[in-house]
Amino acid sequence: MKKLLIATGISFVALSGCAYSQQTGHALVAANVTPAKSSTKPKSEYLNDINVNAMRDFVNRFGDVPDVVWHKNKDTRVAVFTRDSVQHRIVYNNRGDLSFIMKYYEENRMPRTVRAQVKSVYYDYKIFVIQEILVEDKPALYIVNLQDDKKWMKVKLFQGEMEVVEEFDKSK
Repeated sequence: MKKLLIATGISFVALSGCAYSQQTGHALVAANVTPAKSSTKPKSEYLNDINVNAMRDFVNRFGDVPDVVWHKNKDTRVAVFTRDSVQHRIVYNNRGDLSFIMKYYEENRMPRTVRAQVKSVYYDYKIFVIQEILVEDKPALYIVNLQDDKKWMKVKLFQGEMEVVEEFDKSK
């Protein structure tokens, strides 16, 4: 009888230990997504409002992101975070499929080829914000915000083609 109790006790301890060993290295990502507590931070969505497929994709692509904030819209869920001075916005549809990724950064983070193309035409303008839009299996789209003494300008670059999207006079 003593042997049976000891064997049962050892089995119980061994089985309960195995249950905790199944945890993944990405468990902290979900723990970091919490509603904001102060009014100065943007409000984040609760974990239950984020599609499981979107969360899995996010973790696989970006790993443990400590400052991620999730936003909910009618048709989308958006994860926003900053890494290496680049703001990322990851947009998922309601099914949890990745729609696109937007990155915002300054001129010093801009790809050299894109910068060279813009500066070859708009050499007197200052580049102050770049928006990079990535859609899976498609080339990157760049929206470059430029300014000089008299104008603000948005230029779109896609597959080597450059086009002025918006132009504003500062004097008006």
